[in-house]
Amino acid sequence: MPRYFFHTVDGTHDIDHLGHELVDDAAARREAVRYASALLADNPAMPFEDDALRINVTDEAGHLSCSVIILAVDANWSSDDAIERLAQSAPKFSQ
Repeated sequence: MPRYFFHTVDGTHDIDHLGHELVDDAAARREAVRYASALLADNPAMPFEDDALRINVTDEAGHLSCSVIILAVDANWSSDDAIERLAQSAPKFSQ
């Protein structure tokens, strides 16, 4: 089975060096959502305190498989601030 790595970006970068063996990309996407949910359950204010919560899922070759991004936008922020936060949290895809 392929191994997937779940790297966390939430103001800091936590690199997953162990990874998880999963059957395919779809299973990795589901696991990324579960992982993000668990992180938010422990700290629901996280997306407001940091730039955003992002889980980058990579394969064994280091290629980005998917990203789960949780971005909180405060109603008091301007639309420009909200757009800037969204742009900063977008993953960088390599070709």
